[in-house]
Amino acid sequence: MYFSFELSPLLWTLTVAALAAACVACGYVWVQARRLGRARREAPAEPEQLMPASVIVYSQDEAEALETLLRSIMAQDYPAPMEIIVVNEGESTDVRDTVAMLQAAFPSLYLTHTPDGARSLSRKKLAITLGVKAARHDVVVLTAIGAEIRSPQWLRGMMRHFTPDGPVELVIGYAAQMPGDDTGRGARCRAFDAAVRAVRWLGAAIAGHPFRATEFNVAYTRKAFFRNKGFSRSLNLHYGDDDIFISEIARRDNTAVELTADSIVGLLAHDYGRTLRRAAVRHIFTEGHIRRRPRLWSALNALCMPAALVLPIAAAALAPANGAVLAIAAVELAGTAAALTTGWRCVLRRLDMRELGASVMPLAATYWVRRLMLLARARFGRQKRYTWD
Repeated sequence: MYFSFELSPLLWTLTVAALAAACVACGYVWVQARRLGRARREAPAEPEQLMPASVIVYSQDEAEALETLLRSIMAQDYPAPMEIIVVNEGESTDVRDTVAMLQAAFPSLYLTHTPDGARSLSRKKLAITLGVKAARHDVVVLTAIGAEIRSPQWLRGMMRHFTPDGPVELVIGYAAQMPGDDTGRGARCRAFDAAVRAVRWLGAAIAGHPFRATEFNVAYTRKAFFRNKGFSRSLNLHYGDDDIFISEIARRDNTAVELTADSIVGLLAHDYGRTLRRAAVRHIFTEGHIRRRPRLWSALNALCMPAALVLPIAAAALAPANGAVLAIAAVELAGTAAALTTGWRCVLRRLDMRELGASVMPLAATYWVRRLMLLARARFGRQKRYTWD
């Protein structure tokens, strides 16, 4: 073995490229971790009088899950008037019986449904539109079957940003993948990929560039909904209610992000792998119809994460007998591994998701492969996209 810092242009290029990729990847995750931490700490003070709230629950004939969700909403510690509107896809005897049973304890609980014969339209957008039109209060808070309300302070957290004459018209919340519930094969991979996707839109919203929310935890004013004419600009798409529509009404000065521990809802699923994959593919497709969305930094991060790990190894493989190359590659690799692992653990902790350790590095190195697979599914898959499909 020999030591020489007179390296070939190729080795110098690989070394510098690895360092640059590491700086971008590590800088990105630490900036996002800092933004998330600030959002969790800097919650606004609750106004003297909270505004009345209309909670809209989107249901798909899952009576048992609906009962659990409704009971958690009915148990909210909310001092202002509140109503709950369940909008079910089509008529369902089980859902009707469940709502009728709970109405005895909570009279401000209502049920409506989409027409069974509705065709060539987005049934979900129709359901949300019916719920917003049925709401009696100025602010609607949307959630859906699959969400787990974990705190009786959830509604207070989402509603404290709204005031009668205030500028806020949209509050973006978060739904976290439940670590204890997702224990199947690939759980760590799903947690890491979900965190990468989450910091992309949450970080952008915190920085003042909102373009997306989650269907399980979002609130906006009826005024903003009707001013935008609802989902009129994306009626040809099955989805887009939590990204295309949000990007249309969201601005820096009228949007708030709510990330306190009490306001984060859990995300439950029978099959996490299938559910999260379908959601990711759906958002990749619908985001293609959004003009204002972060492209540069998220794309650079997706490229630089694996590059920062692969390039030092490539340099060492090209000069296995050069001790200087091996030392530089080892230092770069160790430093990148430590910074990325610590940064992503911090992000996962602040999102109430599964904390990862040594698995962060292989997951980061192979992220681009999974990302390309999702892009291919979004482009060539059989998932319904347009209302005429």
